[in-house]
Amino acid sequence: MKKILCLFFLLSAIPYVWAQNNVFVKADPKLDSLVNKNLEINKGNQTLDGYRIQIFAGSDRNNAQAMRSKFITEFPDEQVYLIYQQPYFKLRVGDYRNLIEAQGMYKKLQKQFEQLLIVPDKINLPKL
Repeated sequence: MKKILCLFFLLSAIPYVWAQNNVFVKADPKLDSLVNKNLEINKGNQTLDGYRIQIFAGSDRNNAQAMRSKFITEFPDEQVYLIYQQPYFKLRVGDYRNLIEAQGMYKKLQKQFEQLLIVPDKINLPKL
């Protein structure tokens, strides 16, 4: 009797084991349209949170342009951004995803530039 009862329980468990290996998703079609809409919105967003190094901040645009030229001649592969936030011109360089990357460049720049500051900023996505 015990063997029959044990066999009955084992056979009755087969549909549950089979159901664990297969997943059926029944979703509202509106969910797909929301996902597609979100993808379209994110395609337009080409920035992410990161860091840049500010190498100049001052009210004289000519000084900012001179500093920009100096930086470009010494580091031609780095991106340079001249930003105007009234009443200051700010010269920021790089697109660093994390603080460690920014600190590495910061150490290289310490020898040539005086006013260095690592600032959180929206950075451009890396080019593939």
